[in-house]
Amino acid sequence: MKSKRRTLSLATAVPAAAAAVLGVAPMAHAEARESCPTWANDCAVFYYNSGFSGSRTAFTNDGVPNLAGYTYLSSGSGKGQTVKNNAASFWNASVDHIATVFFNSNFSGACDTFAPLADADKLARTYNENASFDFNRNGTNCYKWN
Repeated sequence: MKSKRRTLSLATAVPAAAAAVLGVAPMAHAEARESCPTWANDCAVFYYNSGFSGSRTAFTNDGVPNLAGYTYLSSGSGKGQTVKNNAASFWNASVDHIATVFFNSNFSGACDTFAPLADADKLARTYNENASFDFNRNGTNCYKWN
């Protein structure tokens, strides 16, 4: 009887431990900062105002499915405001990859797609209606910036 109990206990403990380890494993995510670092392969910059002015926040490494948790970081108009639905201009500082800004969270809806190093002093389809962005992701109904 003790042998069966020990086997049953191990049978439930091992998957629980594996789930706990997998559950806390770090996931890749975008890093927000005031500007693009020189080492970043992929960097995207959102500006609070048109014409690349006001406060800005740069994202490196990865896209963001929901910009609600991020704020404008640099000095200037808009500092501290949420990035979601507050961007007027954008710069794709990546030298290798496209960047797409989406109207909706989770990379959907109308969008603005930027070739490497392309920018827009006033977003076309996502002006003050930007909820997510990603590198190397094409959307439908995108305005193309070259």
